[in-house]
Amino acid sequence: MKTFRYLYGPVPSRRLGRSLGIDLVPYKICTYNCIYCQIGKTTRKTLTREEYAPVTDILDEVDLFLKEETSSIDYLSLAGSGEPTLHSKIRTVIERIKKITSIPVAVITNGSLLYLEEVGQDLLEADVVLPSLDAVSQEAFSKINRPKEGLFAEKVVEGLEKFRKIYKGQIWLEILFCRGVNDGQDELSAIKEAVERIRPDKIHLNTVVRPPSEQWALPLDEAEMKRIRDFFGENAEIISEFYRDPSSAMERDIKEEVLKILKRRPLSISDLSEGLGIPEEELDRHLKPLTQERKVQIRIFSDSIYYEIKG
Repeated sequence: MKTFRYLYGPVPSRRLGRSLGIDLVPYKICTYNCIYCQIGKTTRKTLTREEYAPVTDILDEVDLFLKEETSSIDYLSLAGSGEPTLHSKIRTVIERIKKITSIPVAVITNGSLLYLEEVGQDLLEADVVLPSLDAVSQEAFSKINRPKEGLFAEKVVEGLEKFRKIYKGQIWLEILFCRGVNDGQDELSAIKEAVERIRPDKIHLNTVVRPPSEQWALPLDEAEMKRIRDFFGENAEIISEFYRDPSSAMERDIKEEVLKILKRRPLSISDLSEGLGIPEEELDRHLKPLTQERKVQIRIFSDSIYYEIKG
């Protein structure tokens, strides 16, 4: 199996199906240090845009994957280990990918840099942009997203609103809720007002579903999420878990595929099954030796079992 430096997956995505990730920035360079991040704590918080990964190398890997891999994928997703819009040549990556494949391109971003005209212009050729907006009051914004100095909640909202006016593709806005942080009625009302200004095509409501970077980042329960969904109206939906019928693993190197995906984020056995198309029983046979060899460790979160690379 070919080892890629900038590609990972396909991985199960609750919003994009089977998604091939394209990592544009090194671990973990971001504009935020979110308390709920499943990848871990930010190692470098910055607003500086650079060509963090060579565009030519990224595109060579995409081209090779599309020529040699047989995995079915639904989206090519610019996301990964940090904030993808920090890459100064993301526009070039998007435009060149669209010249070599008809697979739609998604950009998963925290939306923090869309107030910059150049960033909005860079994303115009993407098929779907999936920004986040977890808080509108500065107090909640600072607590949940822990942004780089110089970033303010209203600036983020204004950037999203500005981008909506020039972007013709789909905007799927994600709002992630942490108990006691951004789920109060005053904050919900403020977020709803901001959403009405942004006018996204979809509102995706989420909560902490995988082990977060801060243990005190706690999830909302199902009833609370349904109440919030009703408050936001018919355009809002609670993100449902990804599902695909598993198929035979054939001759694949399952252990290597498991390790490759777990390097990016912790996953449950059902996540792995759905993403790799392998029955849970068969996956279990490969996970046991990986845990015995201490390459993978088990972590309990919200009464669920997750597998992650041993740190």
